Amino acid sequence: MLSFILLALLSSHLHRATAVTIDMEGLPDTGLDTSSWTAGVLPPLEDIWDLNDMQIAAKNVLSGKFYASYRTGALNEFTYQANLGIYSKVKINGFGFRDVSNLRTSTTILGHNLSWPFFIAPAAEAGHANESAEASLASAAGNAGILYVPSISSTLSIEEIAKAGVKGQVMFHQEYIWANTSRVIDELDRIKASGYKAIFLTVDNTGITGIRTRSLRFTVGSEPGHAANFDLKSLAAFRNLTTLPIVPKGIKTWQDALECLHLGFPAVYISNHGGRVLDGVPTAVEILMDIRKHAPEVFAGMEVYADGGVRRGTDALILLALGARAVGLGRSPMFANIWGEAGVSRMIDLFSQEMKTSMQLMGVSDVRQLNTSYVNTNGIVV
Repeated sequence: MLSFILLALLSSHLHRATAVTIDMEGLPDTGLDTSSWTAGVLPPLEDIWDLNDMQIAAKNVLSGKFYASYRTGALNEFTYQANLGIYSKVKINGFGFRDVSNLRTSTTILGHNLSWPFFIAPAAEAGHANESAEASLASAAGNAGILYVPSISSTLSIEEIAKAGVKGQVMFHQEYIWANTSRVIDELDRIKASGYKAIFLTVDNTGITGIRTRSLRFTVGSEPGHAANFDLKSLAAFRNLTTLPIVPKGIKTWQDALECLHLGFPAVYISNHGGRVLDGVPTAVEILMDIRKHAPEVFAGMEVYADGGVRRGTDALILLALGARAVGLGRSPMFANIWGEAGVSRMIDLFSQEMKTSMQLMGVSDVRQLNTSYVNTNGIVV
């Protein structure tokens, strides 16, 4: 009997010693209890009920270096924090007396039919989270009927990711403006040959990456090889290198959005790179409002995509109401990938359920009907 008591006491002591207390980094308190988790061990997927939970789980499992590589922002991370906080300043109008018995969530992106107006945005090195790397992101997106856009800085090759998708899946691909033109030509040719349907061309970090202190503590930064002399003349030359549609990604001003419209691009991608490049720039909400104020013809003349701090279905609905056609999720799929395809699929399911429920509560039966009447942005000055 005494030995049983001693074993019970020892077990209780060991549990207290290994119980995990994680800095939640100011994320919303949704009741997540990590006391039964073990540091460094993958927690049960059934503990996870929103995208913020997935970040905390990733923080528990990943090494400090790899978590920082996903989580980091530039300088003081003002823009990173603003991306998360801006949605609390927008009020959502919920209209009554609307028939929401039949919901339509499908949309088109550059003419391609997708099940939902959100997509998995480009993010580098998915292999830091799971050995399946980008393959699990591709397959989960394909099974859900949503767009996936892998990064050119992926763990897997352009061809390997394409093969990981499901039959008939739509994928675009992200590209940087490399100083090495031969590399650009080779990658563009491989992207097209592999069946990707469009290029998200990142234009907001030419020449240099942002100073990301959080990740620099683990890895000394190096020159990324991006071209620093990329101007409109260079852009024209780049467009002649491929027949795939090109979407400039990283647009942060209404002037650049309008310029892209005048240049004949089919779409623009509003993004501050997750707060990882230039700290202090506006959020997607503010940029969309600025475009609506100064250049509303952009929304009529081209498709607009946006990302930045999207963690809830309501965040996506706000961006859609402000004029975005589709909304990107960046860090969350990488965090979800610690469970591989099962985690990414759960993330998609949780997020889509939030969108569906919120649409009904707003009185919206079709995502294509969303407009500024559904949001009140009086608390934001642009």
